[in-house]
Amino acid sequence: MCKGRVALFIAALAIAAVPTANAQEKKPYPIFTADHFVAAMKTVGQAFTAFNGSLTANDVGESKAYLAITRDRLATTITYWRDRQKEDAIKILRDVLKNLDAMDDALSADSVDRAAIASLGKQVGAGCQACHQMYREQDPATKAYRFKSGL
Repeated sequence: MCKGRVALFIAALAIAAVPTANAQEKKPYPIFTADHFVAAMKTVGQAFTAFNGSLTANDVGESKAYLAITRDRLATTITYWRDRQKEDAIKILRDVLKNLDAMDDALSADSVDRAAIASLGKQVGAGCQACHQMYREQDPATKAYRFKSGL
């Protein structure tokens, strides 16, 4: 009798979960706003700066941690570019992410190749600068950066 009640309970849970799952499927995809993007990019900048500092201090473990934060936060911005159908920004983003992954691989090697990491770091910086030049501008009065109009 106890097994029958357990089976009945499990069946009831499964049936009850179906409408919930369908309701969740109809939920619209979350919007990744400009504010989300700016917050992510600030974190990326801080984490990559900390990465460089920890690398200079020869702390590979910290370097890997900051690199992971950099990559994680930067990767989330793809939603922003997809929502705006900016294929050029998506390509730059993917290239930068590949270089960050290669940096992580270089940091994970038995012997850390600092020259390779420095070269990849320059490529990451160049990718960031290319995107910034295309999609942001500096306010002449406040000197703050903002998206170019239309984004």
